[in-house]
Amino acid sequence: MKPIDLLEQFDKGSGSVGFIATYEFEPQFFERRVLAKRTFGSAERIVVFMDRLRYQELVGNGLTVSGFNRRYLVVPISRMPYVFHPKLYLAFGEKRADAVVGSSNCTNAGIGYNVELCSAFSAPVSGYKPEERDQASIIRETYDAMRAFASAAGPLNAVLEEHFFKLAENLCPWLDKKLLIPKGQIELLLSHGTPLWGQLVQRLAKEEIRKITVISPFYDGDLGFIRRLRRQWPKALVTVVAQPLYATLAGDKLFKLFADGKHKLMAASPQPGRRLHAKAFAFETRAGSYWLTGSANATLAAFDGHNTEASLLLKTKESADDLLKGSPLALKRIDPRKFEAGQDDEPTGREAPGAITLHSAVVDRDGRFECEVEFSEDVDALTLRVRNFNEALPVLSVPIRRKASKSIALELSEIQLEQIRVAAVCEIKGTGKAGQEVVSNCVALVQLYHLLRERPGSHAGGNPLRRITETGEDLVSHVDTLGSVREAVEFFNNCNIRFYDGESRGRGARGDLWKPRDPFKPDTPPDC
Repeated sequence: MKPIDLLEQFDKGSGSVGFIATYEFEPQFFERRVLAKRTFGSAERIVVFMDRLRYQELVGNGLTVSGFNRRYLVVPISRMPYVFHPKLYLAFGEKRADAVVGSSNCTNAGIGYNVELCSAFSAPVSGYKPEERDQASIIRETYDAMRAFASAAGPLNAVLEEHFFKLAENLCPWLDKKLLIPKGQIELLLSHGTPLWGQLVQRLAKEEIRKITVISPFYDGDLGFIRRLRRQWPKALVTVVAQPLYATLAGDKLFKLFADGKHKLMAASPQPGRRLHAKAFAFETRAGSYWLTGSANATLAAFDGHNTEASLLLKTKESADDLLKGSPLALKRIDPRKFEAGQDDEPTGREAPGAITLHSAVVDRDGRFECEVEFSEDVDALTLRVRNFNEALPVLSVPIRRKASKSIALELSEIQLEQIRVAAVCEIKGTGKAGQEVVSNCVALVQLYHLLRERPGSHAGGNPLRRITETGEDLVSHVDTLGSVREAVEFFNNCNIRFYDGESRGRGARGDLWKPRDPFKPDTPPDC
């Protein structure tokens, strides 16, 4: 078990296209910290799949960044009344492919502070060697998972296929679904279509499980999953590792379940200020241990296919006790009745339906605006409102007609498009039967004309922040993410943005390469 810093991991290679799947997403952290690293910062295309309810809360509370759905695409995925819960990171560059599978959400806590459990994989995009088969296999399975998530992206599925997945496959030919990569010693188990429990039991069917170790922050209120483990492998000793005041473990119920005294509860104490958010299940045999690590908590929702989860199944020679001894956790056996549970709830996806539900809003490079919307009752006098994230009032308010289909389309003029200057939020307002005002949920406008434009130097890699300070590329987006005026002043003091008009005296010439212009005299077009 080797500690890794995910931000350092994201700086090991330059990416051209990136994919992220996460339950929670913090865009300000992403723009300030993750995009400052080469793997995602140098990528021309980035898509983030996240849980729909968390997306609604994020957008509804107000965006605080300008790159949302302009620099990178955020796609909400619904598993209601359950949740979309994987934690996957994937990038392809001109030389290498990288994947991270684990328990870290794309948040400040998930990447910067929590005690998480993640596994990193890398392989050359040009082709992998026999000893790199495990790496390539997991990268391919992670890519296939991203494709499965994209199938639930609605009208954005075609955009993802044409501008994201094709780019990845052009960079990395062994991603082609026609090419079969033999499974290695490590396997990615995904519950987007098939429950984790059945996959796990099938792979352990011929094994004699002697001991089971459970590490998880969230548990069923009635310990349903722990009870299932006991029924499936009644001869196995069970050890539960949980952090007091954080894990939602019912100590009194666990005491009754462990009444025979053979099983034990270990209280885990990470460093002060940190939370044990890792999820791992060890199944020990005489020959070694099978580990299931990733996003799945010790709940029936995670293992019965209700949530979308992603976990690795691998085998080690070491026991769980051996690996835990080398971890940063202080462990102490305690009486389950003395365990103090945390107050956080297991992630759920329950949402109260509204009279108007706005699913998506997209504007393409030609100014065509399309939104997917549902109406649960008679609503008229509909108006589409678009607001820049840093402004209180709408910049656009356009009357629209209700149609039988879920899709509404209209054409925006060039002047209207120019009003949308940064990340923008859309909503639909209407009037109900009783004359009351009805307002839909908010969604972030997908601005394809910004997302799909060519970015000079994006494939070249290097330091993304240096590219901003020297070329001005994505300057406004970056400045909007700075936390104070002092940070902005310091940033501009270190800028060295230059303009080159394309004329030169030759490769070896010396002297001034900058051509002065009279701002009041227009350039003369060349004779044709």
